[in-house]
Amino acid sequence: MSEIIFGKRSVFEALENDIQIDKVFIDKNNLHMDNIKRIIIEKKIKISFVPIEKLNNLTKKNHQGIVATISPVKTFNLSDLEDAIDNNQSNFLILDNITDTKNFGAIVRSSECLGVNGIIISKSGSSPINGDTIKSSSGAIFNLPIYKLDHIKDAIFLFKEKNIEIIGADEKSENSLFNFKFNKKTAIIMGSEGKGISKSVLQLCDKTIRIPMKGKIKSLNVSVACGIILVEISKKS
Repeated sequence: MSEIIFGKRSVFEALENDIQIDKVFIDKNNLHMDNIKRIIIEKKIKISFVPIEKLNNLTKKNHQGIVATISPVKTFNLSDLEDAIDNNQSNFLILDNITDTKNFGAIVRSSECLGVNGIIISKSGSSPINGDTIKSSSGAIFNLPIYKLDHIKDAIFLFKEKNIEIIGADEKSENSLFNFKFNKKTAIIMGSEGKGISKSVLQLCDKTIRIPMKGKIKSLNVSVACGIILVEISKKS
C-alpha cells in the first residue's frame, strides 16, 4: 500500500535517497519547484501538474504545493540491529511508547543531525511512520535506520550483550545530564511525556539521567528533551 508524503523537504529527501516514488503531484501554478522538477524528470518518475484543489484532496496538511506517493518506509529488525553493532555502530536511541507523530518526526530529525546510528521502536504502542512523521522529520527518516521490534527489551538485552550502556531519561534521577560522563557506546531511552519510561524498562537501565530545570514548569516536550540530551552527548563524545 502506498504512503503519501508532502512538503518540499520531504519529497526532496525521498528523491535524494532513491526512495521508490510512484508519482508526484505538483501545483500547476507554483513557480518555485524547478529544482525538484528537474530531479523528478531526470529520475523518470511520473509527474502530474494539478490544481491546488487536487493536492488539498490528497492531504489536509501543509503540502507546500507538492505531494508524492511512495512505498512504505523501510524498517529493520533485530538481526539488522546486531549487524549494525558488529559494524561498529554504537550510538542508539530507544523510544518507549512515544505515539505522537510530530514528536517522533522531530526526534528523528534531531537524531539524524546529531549522529545517532539508529532508533529503536516497538511494533505496538509506537508512532506510525506516515506522511506526518516524514514531514516532521524534514525527510530525515530516509537517512536514519528505524529498527521496529516486537519489544524494545529485545534491543536492550542485545545492547547489554554487546557492552553498550543503557541510559534512561528519568526526571527522578539523581544524575544531572550536564555532569554526566557518557561512554562511547551508549543507548538512550526516552519515554512518553505522560508516563515516562515504563517501570519494567526503567529497571533494565544501567544508569539514569535528568535535565535540571530552573523554571516554574518542570517538564519539557519529549522531542525537545531528546534534542538537549543528544547535544550533550555530541559535545562529550
